[in-house]
Amino acid sequence: MENMLKELITILEDQAGLYRSLLDILQSEKKAIVGAKLDAVNAVRIKKEMILSLIHAKDEKRKDIVGKISDCLGCPPLGLTLTQLAQRVEVPFSLKLIQCAADISSLVQGIHKENEINKSLITHSLKLIRSSINLIVQLVTPPPVYFRTGKMYQGEVCGTVLSSSV
Repeated sequence: MENMLKELITILEDQAGLYRSLLDILQSEKKAIVGAKLDAVNAVRIKKEMILSLIHAKDEKRKDIVGKISDCLGCPPLGLTLTQLAQRVEVPFSLKLIQCAADISSLVQGIHKENEINKSLITHSLKLIRSSINLIVQLVTPPPVYFRTGKMYQGEVCGTVLSSSV
């Protein structure tokens, strides 16, 4: 079981490294969004996808090894946290598992924070773009023409999807 615990700790340390990389990527994404650098945003997106696939692969390995360890301990693997696992193993491994859990937890909180900041920046940028498009549409739309009958002709409005007939 010691070998499985060592393998689990290695996997957790690798995951923590990947989470650190993801946090750095999210900070780069924030800079690219603020600088309105579309190429940089796209490059960051590709890096994020790559890191996320690596995290997913490590997570599958972690689930597998936790399942094997839980079988050896005679407890169900479903819902078994690192803290609970640390309480069931001997001292050098339990301390390392608690340290890994704390490290990953703080990294995930940082990732969540950066992700929320980036989300709000993107949402704000989209609102600015929409208002710019609306302004352009208003400037391009010709003023209404009134006929003798009192009917009004608005002209061709670019970008609308509604029919003018009632």
